[in-house]
Amino acid sequence: MQATVENSSVGAGKPRPLISVLIKALNEERRIGACLDSVMLAIRGLDAEVLLVDSLSNDRTVEIARRYPIRIVQFQRIEDRGCGAAVQLGFQQARGEYIYVLDADMELMPGFLALALQRLADDPGLAGVGGRLVDRCVLTEYDKRRARAALQQVADVEVLELGGGGLYRRNAVDQVGYLANRWLAAFEEADLGARLNAAGWRLLRLHAVAVTHEGHVEGNWAMLRRLWRNGRAQATGAFLRAAWGQPWWRLACRKQRHVLLVAAIWGLGGLVACILGVVGAGWMLALLALAAVPVLLLAALTLRKRSLREASWALATWHMFAAAALLGSLATPRDPCELILGRVLSGESAS
Repeated sequence: MQATVENSSVGAGKPRPLISVLIKALNEERRIGACLDSVMLAIRGLDAEVLLVDSLSNDRTVEIARRYPIRIVQFQRIEDRGCGAAVQLGFQQARGEYIYVLDADMELMPGFLALALQRLADDPGLAGVGGRLVDRCVLTEYDKRRARAALQQVADVEVLELGGGGLYRRNAVDQVGYLANRWLAAFEEADLGARLNAAGWRLLRLHAVAVTHEGHVEGNWAMLRRLWRNGRAQATGAFLRAAWGQPWWRLACRKQRHVLLVAAIWGLGGLVACILGVVGAGWMLALLALAAVPVLLLAALTLRKRSLREASWALATWHMFAAAALLGSLATPRDPCELILGRVLSGESAS
């Protein structure tokens, strides 16, 4: 039996659990069992509910998840599906005083929730607490950079966003309006962090490991193709457009500084080329000046990274995301608090 979900009144009048663990999933039949096993172990002894948000999977994800004592919520319309939308649909249904966000290709470490809860209790200025993410599949340059960052963190550190998930105070999220911008295909955690920071809240990443992450088995170029096809690359521009004129605009720009840097460098190169052409230096020289832009940028990146391979990869990704940002910024932002329709597949009904 399926119950239609149209508002956040699920469980009205029932005792509010301390924690809601939100898991977003799309075609995760291979990994959902391990994820849920880890969550069941992690919440043992805690007052917690588990809510799986299924993005209309066409494999056995829901079938497997039904074996666990959890609630399963699914989108009603495929056009509503998205990374930010999955988190926000779960938030509409979550009842916990604290919200933990988890991907279905992750496993939650035992003891981390209790540790994060204690840090939030000790510091009322913290809106959220995350931990280190340990990748089990490190293939792309992005994976390697994230793995290095995890290894280099030797102490608890305040951060601007909790990439990879974290435990959030519900009242902090309520203050900034929503957990995730439903219209963002990516950067929903950066958007949340920017809004929380602009409202005066802080975020903390503990040195303790919070999750292990399997990720995609793919190379660099396969990753770029996937991000372009699923719209996550274009979310760069959507994120900036949505932040325009908001108190967190500066923080959004900081997150996308590489994209803005590429645009600024090409703009400067174009200006120099136009000046050379106008003053009579010759259009051939002007075109050479414009062509020198990527060469100089590659040289600067090589000196900084001390690796031509890493510099070339960075140059390619920066340009792809800059082009994608232009496309993503063309769409007019919509209300991130707009209701998402869903249905309860198992667990408590919507009544």
